[in-house]
Amino acid sequence: MKILAISGSLRRDSYNTKLLRAAEELLPSNVDFVLYQGVKEVPPYDEEDDVQPAPMAVAALRNAVREADAVLFSTPEYNSSIPGQLKNAIDWVSRPVETNVLRNKPVAVVGASTGAFGAAWAQAELRKVLAALGARVL
Repeated sequence: MKILAISGSLRRDSYNTKLLRAAEELLPSNVDFVLYQGVKEVPPYDEEDDVQPAPMAVAALRNAVREADAVLFSTPEYNSSIPGQLKNAIDWVSRPVETNVLRNKPVAVVGASTGAFGAAWAQAELRKVLAALGARVL
């Protein structure tokens, strides 16, 4: 089994990336855990740029999601929601809508934040977005 982990935080010392690394330590040794490192390189979504071949960073992200058996997202909470860069990356992988690489893919959402709500609102927002794309939110 291959699990792709995607952190919604771009910070070098991100609590969310640390949370994903902690999750990796709990997995059996036969699980292939891949921490995706390219969210920052994904360009802003523009339908006019959504052509074949896709921009290199977009193609890499789509391929990583496609090859994974499941995706684990970890999100901080920015202004009571998910970070823009994470939403942008999801917007890219959500196309084409009917056959996007997240459709029917098992996904899980966790989050860490120093805020009073501990990323609870951001996690709910992210689960909503993923469900709308057809992902199987666990």
